[in-house]
Amino acid sequence: LTNDSIATLNEAVKIMKRNADDKIEIAGHTDSMGNDEYNMGLSERRAKAVADYLIAHGANASNISVKGYGETKPVADNGTEKGRAANRRVELRH
Repeated sequence: LTNDSIATLNEAVKIMKRNADDKIEIAGHTDSMGNDEYNMGLSERRAKAVADYLIAHGANASNISVKGYGETKPVADNGTEKGRAANRRVELRH
């Protein structure tokens, strides 16, 4: 987790506590550097780190699922550093 993400995650915990019955998927993603198997594992670890943080700060674990997508769902061009940086992400899906 990055220092920049902590404020966002803290806000997510507040929202999840207010909406205690809502289910969310935490989706991890990577850029295209590295092989498919490594990227799938990395994306799962990325998503799990976010889930662990949310749960440790009061989110209901039974309402959270974790999924790694590896490099399969890019949002930007993997041919540039800026694009690769955008593809290395975690999304919370309602």
